[in-house]
Formats: sequence, C-alpha cells, structure tokens
Amino acid sequence: MKKNQSPYIQKKECKCDNEGRIVVDMNLKDDTDFLSAFSANETPVISSEVAEFIENTTQSISPYERLTLRIISDCIDKTEQRVYKDAIKEYYTERYRANDRELKIHNRIALILAILGVFVLAFAVFLDYRIGSVIWAEVVDIAAWVFLWEAVDIKFFKARQLALLQKRNAAFIDMKIEYENP
Repeated sequence: MKKNQSPYIQKKECKCDNEGRIVVDMNLKDDTDFLSAFSANETPVISSEVAEFIENTTQSISPYERLTLRIISDCIDKTEQRVYKDAIKEYYTERYRANDRELKIHNRIALILAILGVFVLAFAVFLDYRIGSVIWAEVVDIAAWVFLWEAVDIKFFKARQLALLQKRNAAFIDMKIEYENP
C-alpha cells in the first residue's frame, strides 16, 4: 500500500534556512485581513485565519523544530512588517500564557486526585480490616482506583497534549519572520 501512495500523501521534504530552521512559506495577495479587528491591549494580534494557516501548515512538523515564516507578498511595507511580526508574537504569547495556566490546573487536579485516591484506598483497607465488610471495602476500593486512574489520565495523557501544544506555541513565539517580494 505504501508503494502505491499518492504523491499528496507521501512525505513532503521541508526547506531549511541557513540557521537550520524549517521554512514555512506564506503567499499573501492581500493583507487587509492580516490583523484582527480586536486586541486586548495596544499591540495588535493576527487574525484567526492567519493563525489557522500557520498552525495547519506546521501541523506535520515536530513541535521541537525551530521555524522561519517567510511571507511572500508585494503589498507589505516596512512599517507593516514590524507590526505584523509583533502581532504574530503577541498572538502566540497569549496562547502560551493561556495554555500554561491550563497545564498548571491539570497538574494540580492530577495531584489532588492521586492524593484522594490514596486516602480512599487506605479507607478501603481500614473498612476491610476494622469492619470486615467486604462489599463496602470493594466499593470504596473501586472508587479509589477511579480517582487514581483519573489522575494518571490527566497527568500522562491530557497534560502531555497540553505540553506539546505549549512547545508548539513557544516555537511560534521564537519563529523567525522574513519578508520576500514575489
């Protein structure tokens, strides 16, 4: 099956610049919608369509790779180049901060669930030893394992996804931005 793959499915070779960064080309015909109409502070941010393009284009690239965004356009002047660069950095800095907050919350929840699971498991042992009720000890034991499994699920699966997203956002913040005329 791999031999008969369409050329669209086969691995695409990435271009690298002289610093070893993977180059992502963005052809821009019209820059009127490059910036979002909204911003939380004085620094503008990129529009969601520009962010979607950057994220979709880099989806097959490892989040650990360093990137260069090469914007190919003849409608961007020097002033806009600085503004657009700052807007990209601002957008992904905000995403980084939000993701960082979410990652910390996930880690706290996982820790609380793990501690709760251990206490409930100890309570199950106490019920079995002290009261001798096997049924209630098993019910409490099941509840303890549910707490422990949720802690593992959050810490090692969900938090891992957030950590990869965090690394991707850091790569976007660090991304070198170049401008080129077609």
